[in-house]
Amino acid sequence: MKKQIRSLLVFFFVFAFGCIPVPERRVVVTPEPSVVPAPLFPADLLEEKIGFLSKILEKEDLTEKDREIASSLLDTYKSVKNISAGAFKEAEYQKVVRALLNNLNVLDEIYFSKQEERAKDYPRSISLFATKRKEVQEAYTSGNYKGVINHCLELKAVLGPDALTAEISLMFALSLAKVGMLTEAKSIIEGIVPELDTSPDLNCLRAGIAELQLRLGEREKAIQVYKKLTDALHEQEVVLQALNKRISRAPVEGQEIEAPPPFGTGLEARVQAQTDYELTTQTEGNADQILYEVEQLIREHKFGEAWDLLVLKKGTVSSETGLKIIDQALKRLERAQEEYLEETISMISEKKEAVQIARRFLDEEKYEQAISSLDTLSEREESHEIKELREQAVESLINRERNRAAKIFLTARRTQDPEKKEEYLRSSYNILKDLIE
Repeated sequence: MKKQIRSLLVFFFVFAFGCIPVPERRVVVTPEPSVVPAPLFPADLLEEKIGFLSKILEKEDLTEKDREIASSLLDTYKSVKNISAGAFKEAEYQKVVRALLNNLNVLDEIYFSKQEERAKDYPRSISLFATKRKEVQEAYTSGNYKGVINHCLELKAVLGPDALTAEISLMFALSLAKVGMLTEAKSIIEGIVPELDTSPDLNCLRAGIAELQLRLGEREKAIQVYKKLTDALHEQEVVLQALNKRISRAPVEGQEIEAPPPFGTGLEARVQAQTDYELTTQTEGNADQILYEVEQLIREHKFGEAWDLLVLKKGTVSSETGLKIIDQALKRLERAQEEYLEETISMISEKKEAVQIARRFLDEEKYEQAISSLDTLSEREESHEIKELREQAVESLINRERNRAAKIFLTARRTQDPEKKEEYLRSSYNILKDLIE
């Protein structure tokens, strides 16, 4: 009985719960805030680029290729501006991406092609610099100062101011001074003096070459370098003497100084002892003997010894006549030294010009002209460099004429005509005969 009651109760509760209606749930949807997205590209930047390209297209001297690139970039910026204000569409998106890709491709090609052009221009620039540098040196050596100025200005205009090295700038400044442009010359020199002071000395570098050749066992070559260095130092000594004379004459503002003695003065111990002995035993009556000795020293170009002799003699003379004679001798010595220095400087300049011309003739294989240009120099102007150039010109001339005679001789051997053969043989013989004579 209890089991039946339990079953009825379970059935009743299940039926009761099944009839209860399910409560309805309402979902509240919150409204999304309306947010305006920021533009993809800044509007002011796009306007700036559009304005810039529009001005570029207004230029009349623009090349066709550059105009095409600028026009394409302008259209792309305008497209980006139009789509930047609103939502992207697929077609517009693809159009802008393709335009940007094309423009990037063009810009890449331009950039790398210019890089290649710069790489090709570099050797040409170096070659141009070397050519111009040689032209400046030749013009300065020959005394063509206006040519030096023109070459330097052209070099500066083509390769920039850095192309005027300290060496070239110095020749430029000295040439400007020669034509009267002293202010410009001073400005250039003041700018390059620090660099010149720190540059290695050319004579020391030459001595280093000789030392290297000695270490390599090339004694003869080292001797040649030594001889050239000796010639160069002799020329520098003459220039220093001339400079010393000009310095001694230059006035000093607000100060009166005694002129320094000529460069390279100073008697050797033997000469000094002999001079001291003569000065202690001579009197004012043997002034003629002193003047005779001074003239002898002047003829031998021993100006330093002559200067010392007169200065020492002047200290022992007390009469007015004797002092006057010594003063006249000092003036005579000064004039003689100036004439000698001017003559030597002129000789050095002529020698350098003749050497330059001879080298040019040798490069052009004009050996007779090279020998003639060297023959115009006197024995006093003879140096190791000139001797070497003359030997090179003569040797090259002999080789050329000997080869010419050999070719004519071979032509004679191949010729069947007796008259032609005799003519060729005689011509070859005359060439060799002239070389022997």
